[in-house]
Amino acid sequence: MMWEYFAIREDPFGAVPDPRFLYLTQRHREALASLHYGFVSNRGFTSLIAEPGLGKTTLLVAFLERIRSTARTVFLFDTQCDAAELLAFILHDLGIVPGPDRVAQHEQLHGVLLAEARALKKVVVIIDEAQNLSPDALEAVRLLSNFETSSAKLLQIVLAGQPQLGDRLSSPEMAQLRQRISIVCRLEPFTRQETAAYIGHRLTVAGHSGPALFTSAGIDAIHEASHGIPRIINHICFHALSLAYALKRKQVDVAIVAEVVADRELATSHDPAKPPVPTEIVQPETPAGEPKGKTWRWVFAAGILLVLAMLGRWDMRRAAGDAVPAPGASRTSIEAAASLSRPTPMAEARRNVPYVEVTVQPDETLTDIATERLGGFNDSILKQIETLNPRLADNPDHIETGQKLRLPTPAAAPVSSRED
Repeated sequence: MMWEYFAIREDPFGAVPDPRFLYLTQRHREALASLHYGFVSNRGFTSLIAEPGLGKTTLLVAFLERIRSTARTVFLFDTQCDAAELLAFILHDLGIVPGPDRVAQHEQLHGVLLAEARALKKVVVIIDEAQNLSPDALEAVRLLSNFETSSAKLLQIVLAGQPQLGDRLSSPEMAQLRQRISIVCRLEPFTRQETAAYIGHRLTVAGHSGPALFTSAGIDAIHEASHGIPRIINHICFHALSLAYALKRKQVDVAIVAEVVADRELATSHDPAKPPVPTEIVQPETPAGEPKGKTWRWVFAAGILLVLAMLGRWDMRRAAGDAVPAPGASRTSIEAAASLSRPTPMAEARRNVPYVEVTVQPDETLTDIATERLGGFNDSILKQIETLNPRLADNPDHIETGQKLRLPTPAAAPVSSRED
């Protein structure tokens, strides 16, 4: 297993909002403190606004964990609903079967709020992705703040969402709701230092305590490619470790990050909604010239120059010429940069195997695809497929509908495959 190879107990860069892995920058600490202050001071409405991928949901989960012992909580993330559905969702989350109409549902909610207030417990409703709420649903949210006594609010509401939420709240028709929001907190992308600390924090929580798994230059490249957005950092780090594992490396360097970023950009250009194109046989690159219709060498060179420029190691003196070492560059930095011009062992292996590109169809497995197109499936074929598709190295069964896969041509597949 990949994590055992790197002496890690579990996946440090998972996609779920696990509060154990929450890394608090100064801005994250301020946002969490603001949410908690709004709760203890009965401010009624609090708002959290952040770009996608900055850890908003993870921060909300951490906030819920902090107040769970003194509050009854509701967490709504399905915001594609109208006002009636919104109220019904809240009651369902409180364990109450909604009444037949909105009047009855309001009475039910009022009863719960009064009962919790007598028990000295607060009720907190967190609405994530609130930018998707309809105007009718936002008005219903505003009316919920009317549940109060002469001395305190009975319901605390947190509206969390992307910057579009701030735009909507700024509109004239939302003036009444905007006036009731007493605290607005925001999250910002990581700095380079925060990116390094974030990666180290997640690795530590996952159980890693050995030598560094990412070089300093590799972290620089991750930060530049991700723009300091945690979700993208996780994505790059996971696939970089997967590629390092496939290459039997113990450390992720700039070359591995560059290849992952290039692959990721190519992958995001694919639209699964489009019908699959006919299978095309692509011969490996030869010294005689480029493959027909392909410009991989130019793409690879442009990617190298971009990474080096971002790292500040080289001087791009000619728009379309060779890269030239910056004056005063150290021998170490020049050698590290020069290594990028050489294909990685995985890239070299791919170049030597003719392959076909196929599109994964619904319910297809890797075994199904290989058996149908190559006449069999065994360890030798699997190794060739992993060579052509490095991201499959950790979990060959994890393929998705619409995903592009490279398969060795039947002529290039190991002979033993035709004996299975």
